[in-house]
Amino acid sequence: MSRETVSFGQSGPTPVCVDEGALSSRTGCYVITLTFPQPTQIGEITFRNYYTWAVGIHVLRAASNSSVNVGGVVGAGLLGGDSGGETAWAWKDPGAWQVGVKNKVIMPHPHTETASHDFVSVTCLEQSRVDWQDVIGLRLVLRQPSPVWRTFFIEEITAYRELPRLPPFSVPIISQDGQGEKNQQATPLDRLTQQTRRAMRIPQDESLEGELSGSGYDLVTLQYTC
Repeated sequence: MSRETVSFGQSGPTPVCVDEGALSSRTGCYVITLTFPQPTQIGEITFRNYYTWAVGIHVLRAASNSSVNVGGVVGAGLLGGDSGGETAWAWKDPGAWQVGVKNKVIMPHPHTETASHDFVSVTCLEQSRVDWQDVIGLRLVLRQPSPVWRTFFIEEITAYRELPRLPPFSVPIISQDGQGEKNQQATPLDRLTQQTRRAMRIPQDESLEGELSGSGYDLVTLQYTC
């Protein structure tokens, strides 16, 4: 079953610099702003990386007693206000934004191409400091400290209302004859034990003495003794 996506407007990437008056052509920080037509729940954000070292996510949420139209008309005031200007004020006020994800590294080595084009998922439940409820705006803060890459951004941004539905992970146990045994779950210890049995040519129905640490196997010399 397909998951429900959330529509949004996008602006940016916009370069960011400490001194805006001295903003150079090359900056290591950009911001992409996502605006939602009404307060909504977000469970996951996915995107494709393009030479971005790390990404942060800042969240703007509507007040619980607010009726907000992000296009610029406010019914019952955003964040305590009651005039149309309060919407613009909330978007510009740094205090109105909450840091959900401070700095998620998506390109572990900024000077090399490792993971520079990976598909990235950020979920609210596991990675955000705040809930993504009644969200009217998200800011994706892109960082790239390396001067090697003149251009960096993210693309194919998708917002999902719910968390991802992942099937349970299971690996069939492989017997000595190469046939998988059905209805069994293999843990890493199971796989290690099987590999050790095959390496030492121990029949499947015989147990390892001491679970690889008894008298039958010397962990110091790594020799099997009869």
